[in-house]
Amino acid sequence: MKLYDSITVLTIFLYGADAFGRTSTTIVNSSLELKAENVPFNKNTCLGLFAIAVFGLSSPVCPAFAGDDTGASSVANAKIKTGGASTLQSGRTIAITRGVNLDGSDFSNQNLRGVAFQQSIVRDANFKGSNLVGASFFDATVDGSNFEDADLSLANVEMAQFNRANLKNAVMHEMYVSGSTLFEGVKDIEGSDWSDTMLRKDQQKYLCSLDSARGTNPTTGVDTRESLMCLD
Repeated sequence: MKLYDSITVLTIFLYGADAFGRTSTTIVNSSLELKAENVPFNKNTCLGLFAIAVFGLSSPVCPAFAGDDTGASSVANAKIKTGGASTLQSGRTIAITRGVNLDGSDFSNQNLRGVAFQQSIVRDANFKGSNLVGASFFDATVDGSNFEDADLSLANVEMAQFNRANLKNAVMHEMYVSGSTLFEGVKDIEGSDWSDTMLRKDQQKYLCSLDSARGTNPTTGVDTRESLMCLD
């Protein structure tokens, strides 16, 4: 069966003949991605796309769904809502947004454990209250993003840029930081917990010099200046 014949059958089956005029398809990296306007995109759609794959196409690209709460370890979360891809590492699916522009995205109060935002532009995004344990922001630009109350434990922030970022009350325990990680211009670190995060001396000195380098983390109960090992 030809590609577009398969798409026609699928579209009519899922939404009716009238929906076909509102549906477009593209081939991206040898995968089929369905883009529809005013057409509900749900798990049934993904099952339909999988059926198309059986006719000779590669695996379908499906977004994550509201209600999934297993982070990047879930196959359903192999692709987060705003775009990206997935890879299998050590037997688990890792959501990847390598090189994607995610400016202004709302990721607040979500389980994004293990999700990789590496080399992406994530300016002015909202991660407030989210689980980012083990997430990767390697070489990412997160200028102006809100990480208030987020858990960044074990996150990889090597070569990341945090200008204007809000880290208030964030748990930043045992993060992976490199000398190229830029904290200059960070907006707020009050109540953040940096325990066991190895910072370069100049990074530590800069963070300790900030007026917002004070308070106690409401989740861990650790004093911010003590976690940074500031010399008071």
